[in-house]
Amino acid sequence: MIFTRLSKASSTSSALALAMILGATGTAATVALEQPAFAQKKKKDDKADAKKYSDGFIAVYQPIAAQVNGDAPDWTAIAAQRPAVVAAVETDDDRMIAGNLIYSMGSNLENRELQLEGVELMLASGKVAPESLGQYNLLAGQLAYNFDQYPKARTYLMKAVELGAIESQPEGLIAESYFSEENYKAGLDYLASAIAAREAAGEPVNEQWVRRGLQMSYNNQMKAELTDFAQLFITHFPTQQNWGEVVAITAYGGGWQNPEILDLMRLARDADALRDERMYADYIDSADYRRLPGEVAAVINEGYTKGTLKRTDTYVSEIFGMATDRAKTDRADLSGILTGARGASDLRTVMTGADLALSYGDYAAAETLYTKALGLAGVNSDLAHTRLGIAQLEQGKSAEAIESFNAVAGQRAAIAKLWAIYAEQQGGM
Repeated sequence: MIFTRLSKASSTSSALALAMILGATGTAATVALEQPAFAQKKKKDDKADAKKYSDGFIAVYQPIAAQVNGDAPDWTAIAAQRPAVVAAVETDDDRMIAGNLIYSMGSNLENRELQLEGVELMLASGKVAPESLGQYNLLAGQLAYNFDQYPKARTYLMKAVELGAIESQPEGLIAESYFSEENYKAGLDYLASAIAAREAAGEPVNEQWVRRGLQMSYNNQMKAELTDFAQLFITHFPTQQNWGEVVAITAYGGGWQNPEILDLMRLARDADALRDERMYADYIDSADYRRLPGEVAAVINEGYTKGTLKRTDTYVSEIFGMATDRAKTDRADLSGILTGARGASDLRTVMTGADLALSYGDYAAAETLYTKALGLAGVNSDLAHTRLGIAQLEQGKSAEAIESFNAVAGQRAAIAKLWAIYAEQQGGM
């Protein structure tokens, strides 16, 4: 790097020729730093670009420039003169060059504190080329973040985003700055807005942003945010494994009763995403072999076949035996139960028939009975709409299923929305 002699500005003043390329001086433990080229283009005979350096600054700077340009610069000795350089600054051009020099000290000495001071001086000078402002703010924000100066880091990083310096996706670091202050709500809100901006621009969403949102909302028991990030995650990254993760995270986020757990586990089963013994156990318990023995027996048998459930587990084997026995009786009586439900006018009989039909895979009958139940007084419309949508989806009626899921309100809306997303994916929408 070359530090040239400075002269006071005049109508024909020459521009400072400073070419600074950031050296590879290592990265901080928490974040890798961007490395823009700090270079000001020389403009010949451009009066508007005339530099204005003060006499006092020139007097301090020139001897240091000579040291920098020597064969073997002693950067420790050069850095010791930093206070004199800062004290001599009078004009914005002084400030720009002082910042450039101090940043160079920091780069050569691997001193992040000097680097931050240098880049902040350059930004404060107002002399950074407009096309480079985003990168300068990005670097300042990253450096401030590494010093745990989170409000300052956000100021610079948000400016970098505003200026379009988003190649390294600094929005994630902005969210982390809030999390580091334990301001989880602000961090999750910012992360959600950054994801929405990427969606609106038609750009890919960073999977790690969504995973981080899931993690932080789950860890801090923020159910509304957990629901939002779960939906974002499975919308953008709908793998079999991810469906299992989303159902588990939603189910174990707290506040659900057995009817809700059952419909979540049904979703995992439909997506072939019942991933471990706990999910199978929750499915078995929430379905209850006394109410839905056929479904319980079928789920346990699937678990055995996949090797997820062990036949040596005496509790599961006992439930399997009892469910299998009761299912035989249910199947024998099923036709009569469904006929009675179709002709019944009381809600309990209709819902019992609908639930049995859904459980045994008679989805057309289930659709008819849930639709009927929705016209009866006292119906839990959110539960009925959820299960109506499931029955419709199992018949390949994706559009009708989505309409049913979208009619669900209240606490169950989070479950229904996951089913709606799944229906859209199954229907190729």
